[in-house]
Amino acid sequence: PELVLYLTTELNTEVVDPEDMSGVAMISTTNNLLKVILSRRLSFYRCFSLPSFKKGEFRIPSHNSNKVCTPDDAVSLISANDTICVSGFVGQGSPDLLLKALADRYERECNEGIQEGGLKDLTILFGGGPGDWDYRGLNYLAKIPGNNNEQKSMIKRAIGGHYGQVPLLGNLATSNQIEAWTLPMGSISRMIRAQATHSPGHITTVGLGTYVDPTPGIGVGGAANESAVGSTLHQELVTKISIGFGPTADEMKADYLMYKALPIQVAIIRATTADASGNLSFEHESLLCDQRIIAAAAVNSGGVVLAQVKRICETGSLSSRSVGVPGSMVDCVCVVDESEHDIYHPMSYTKRNDPVLYGKIRSPVEDVQKMPLNERKIIARRASFGLKPGKVINLGIGLPEGIASVAGEEGQLQYVTLTTEPGSFGGLPASGKDFGPASNADALVEMNEMFDFYDGGGLDMCFLGAAQISPQGDVNVSRMSAEKLIGPGGFIDISQSTRNISFLSTFTAKGLDINCDGVEGKITIVKDGKIKKFVNQVYERTFSGEEAVRRGQKVYYVTERAVFRRTASHDVIELIEIAPGVDLQKDILDQMEFEPVISPNLKQMDGRIFRHDKMGVELFGSLEDRVTYHEGDHVVFIDLTAISLASEDEVKWLGRSLDLLLHPITKARGPVDAIVNYDGFDCRSGLEEAYADAIEGLSSRHYKSVKRYSFNAFRRAKLKSMAKVEEWNARSLFREWDEDNTGILSPLQLRTGVREAFGIRLKQAELDALCKDGVTSRNFTDILLEVMSKCE
Repeated sequence: PELVLYLTTELNTEVVDPEDMSGVAMISTTNNLLKVILSRRLSFYRCFSLPSFKKGEFRIPSHNSNKVCTPDDAVSLISANDTICVSGFVGQGSPDLLLKALADRYERECNEGIQEGGLKDLTILFGGGPGDWDYRGLNYLAKIPGNNNEQKSMIKRAIGGHYGQVPLLGNLATSNQIEAWTLPMGSISRMIRAQATHSPGHITTVGLGTYVDPTPGIGVGGAANESAVGSTLHQELVTKISIGFGPTADEMKADYLMYKALPIQVAIIRATTADASGNLSFEHESLLCDQRIIAAAAVNSGGVVLAQVKRICETGSLSSRSVGVPGSMVDCVCVVDESEHDIYHPMSYTKRNDPVLYGKIRSPVEDVQKMPLNERKIIARRASFGLKPGKVINLGIGLPEGIASVAGEEGQLQYVTLTTEPGSFGGLPASGKDFGPASNADALVEMNEMFDFYDGGGLDMCFLGAAQISPQGDVNVSRMSAEKLIGPGGFIDISQSTRNISFLSTFTAKGLDINCDGVEGKITIVKDGKIKKFVNQVYERTFSGEEAVRRGQKVYYVTERAVFRRTASHDVIELIEIAPGVDLQKDILDQMEFEPVISPNLKQMDGRIFRHDKMGVELFGSLEDRVTYHEGDHVVFIDLTAISLASEDEVKWLGRSLDLLLHPITKARGPVDAIVNYDGFDCRSGLEEAYADAIEGLSSRHYKSVKRYSFNAFRRAKLKSMAKVEEWNARSLFREWDEDNTGILSPLQLRTGVREAFGIRLKQAELDALCKDGVTSRNFTDILLEVMSKCE
């Protein structure tokens, strides 16, 4: 209306065709207005005639654009039926000023009785779903103003990865007031990226066999309520497809899920600093929550990008390397007043500002609080036996967080790399409601990039929680009842893409009481909890044991009194360890709703787990185990991973030990070519000369040449030298890998054997192809030759 009034009165002109201007009142941005004018073939001459003016009177000023505006002006650009994508992760980085402004706008419209042109039928798309477990974050948008029971929410549907911290939004879903889906967080992240590139969606194997799988009888396509199942979007959001590759594509088809890319009309993101042109930097943000791809998806959908920042700077003062989102992607910048930083722009809901978490400074010591000897520590201790130096690991929320404490206490933490799904590498991950960033992190990447790394098999092992476990080894963490919605977060992405998985859980819940005196090395179950964790059927299948067997994963279930595993040998989980002091029948079998397989080699859990003293777990083995000689090439491999030399005596020990190990080899065949892994090796200051002398002596006596590598390059060099058919015995390998003596290797056995013997990771498609005709002693050599060819 303002545009029509301006054209007809201020310029003293007449609109030629009033119908051509219909709908212009709904256009809220200059770009969209221009599109409407062009699409309706309007011209300045058709719309109005200009009187004569002096030359240059209407020259456009050449000032830089200023995108800074009020929150109310920014959210006025949001229209009914828009899809809004919001950045942030759990308690970190929520754009609360803009979310509160949007909620306030809706409340005003409800109070004023605005119907046409008002907020309604919005779709909210999010990954980590920022929220404070109370009323802030996305909870702002879930509020229904007033006491009118007939008043509806502005939200029509929600698609998210985790609802635990946004209970008001979850309540709308469980009461069927909105359509709701819970999808893997990594898949949502790549759905957004797919929209930015105008791809049809994100195609992946993540979600197969879980409740996200749309196959009838397996899953429900991620639908969280009846409204979602009946939605027109439901049949399109997650679809199952089969794709084949190569000349035998029809025979080699594999199943995938496609998560549909959705056009995004509004992006609401958060940064630290902006200039007037909209360039954004993130120096005080603890995480990079996909702000860039969210903005790109909105821009490439013809939408708008609204950014919240805590400060503004002069245009051009941000270095190009510090800009995380270019100004050309941003439409509006809203600055939080400094007096309101604690309310609308704290670093997280629990910390106003912590420079250690966003990498400005490093804390002098990674303090890991020592845990008391209770069921949580017992579980973490047993699970930590799987830690190996140089491994990349993900720890879930809850019980798995105790592994960091145990590893710190045992002196292991510095030799492994802990990661979190929103993007931190290294350091010590924050816990509880601070989960996401890490203290003293080595690197921080965007969430979608981290899930690329995870889904591609980058993790060596993961430790995750478990709320329910079924006979088949299925795990539920995403939903326990119809009344409460949680979601999987990154659990499905991580659990389906990691080779070695340990699920951590107490055996029962709600009232469990154990006694562990810390001296005798055993526990007593004083009272079991009311809720059993090992159940006949999980409420929702967040992890599929059968799918894990198909993928060749190693899966363990660790509790305070027993350890189970899921393998291809049995259709149900197998009990392999029992705690000292525990009665098998009364404390284990009677507390399960099903009968597990009991291993014929049932072992007792290590007594050190149940004592107050440090366990003294040997993480690195002996030096003898680290020196490998390959006779065919006359090459010796020396693995010095994470060895730290702190005194001259230790330097002498290393030189003397290597001398003794190498002497028989070089005496028999002369100097060798040496390949040495120095990943994480440390020689303290002041010892350099002594170490150089020791190495020079070794070189003169034993080495023909020396190459030095870090971990992965060392392993690859070692593999290339060792993976030759004349150097391994196919018959002995087959017997070793055929653990159940069936004469046929399962996909799991082949994958495990190849990985452990040669360090080769077989992809699922490769594994399926190798095993399609069965792996027997007759074709075993040919199959191994094919595997070796992949390393050349």
